[in-house]
Amino acid sequence: MVKPTSKRLPARTASRRTERGATLFVVVLALTMLTGIGLYTVHSTTLIARASGNERQAMQTEYLAQLGTLATLSQFSTAPAVYVPYALRGADDCRMNQGLTTTSITPPSCFELSNDQMTPPGGALFETDSFSNPGAYLPDVTGHFLSETTDVAPTLGPIAGMDAVSKGAFRLYQAKITTISQLQPATATPNACVEGVMQVAGQHMTRAHVIVGPIGGN
Repeated sequence: MVKPTSKRLPARTASRRTERGATLFVVVLALTMLTGIGLYTVHSTTLIARASGNERQAMQTEYLAQLGTLATLSQFSTAPAVYVPYALRGADDCRMNQGLTTTSITPPSCFELSNDQMTPPGGALFETDSFSNPGAYLPDVTGHFLSETTDVAPTLGPIAGMDAVSKGAFRLYQAKITTISQLQPATATPNACVEGVMQVAGQHMTRAHVIVGPIGGN
């Protein structure tokens, strides 16, 4: 009677069988790491593009505020004898004067001027597509600004441009021009949601201390 004999696998073959699970684990781990790196790269690119767009919009609002301040100062220079007395009467309601008590004193000086009220010679103050966004996934935006001239008062002491001979020949006035600019989606309903499109509104405020005049003296 022949006894059955058991076959022993070579040591090399046995070791390979035990290494198969480890190889699969390493491959899955490598694929997982590469997928994570790819997702992180896509997310970082999206954040960089969004930050770049926000920076561009912030720069646009800053330039728009500067434009409003310069346009208001130019408007004053065309007819200071008209705009300065109007500002001194305080007929407008400026937000920069909020909190001031007006029960025992005259209304604080105030003059409001928006871009809709300005029509320079030769056309509009800026074109409607001046703030358009490039690309199909960004909506067009429009710009607005409101300039408030407050703290209007005669200048004290001699300054550049004053008449050194005749004391009452004319007067110069000092004032503060505060301009609030805003960019918003150029749609009929800014609050409406657009699928697949991110709508962002930007705002910037700047203040300038200016000298306006001259206005004929007494």
